[in-house]
Order: sequence, then C-alpha cells, then structure tokens
Amino acid sequence: MSTTIEYVRFESTDPTELAAHRDGLVSLLRERYGADFLGAHLARSEDGSFLDFLLWTSPEAAARAAREMPGDPGAAGFFGLIGEVHDMRHAEVLHSTQV
Repeated sequence: MSTTIEYVRFESTDPTELAAHRDGLVSLLRERYGADFLGAHLARSEDGSFLDFLLWTSPEAAARAAREMPGDPGAAGFFGLIGEVHDMRHAEVLHSTQV
C-alpha cells in the first residue's frame, strides 16, 4: 500500500459557499471510506483557482473516491460549486514530515 495524494486544481465562483460545503464533504468521505481517507486541504492559489489535496491510504482508495464522489447526492453541494477542472491527478507519497 502506498499513501496517495489526490490533487485537483479547479475554478469556483463562490469561495464562501465552497468552504461552507467543505465540512459536509469531509464528513461524507470519513463515513464512506473510513480509515482509507487520511485528510484533506483546500487552498486558493494566487491566480484565484482552487487546489484540493486529499490524502488516501492507497491509489485504489483514491481512484474509488474519484469515481464515486462527484455523482454522490451527499456531495452535490460541494461539487455543484466546482467550475472548470484544470488538473486532477494522483501521486504516490515518497516522504512526509509533520511539524
């Protein structure tokens, strides 16, 4: 098993609503994927686009969530606020440090 980062860069016209729906999405991910879901960070770039970093226990867990979540009714509030997706990829974590 390889810890995996899911990276998504996208547009949204309503950052306040996007952030408001984020807790619901994270709760749904915890409920649905349990220990396979390790955490998430949502950020805003200097160019105004958004970056979503999700941490998974494996590439299989990340791929499963990427397939299932966009169409899940429980996640519609968050995904409905996403406009153009510029990039989405999964990457194996080679090294990690927490301070």
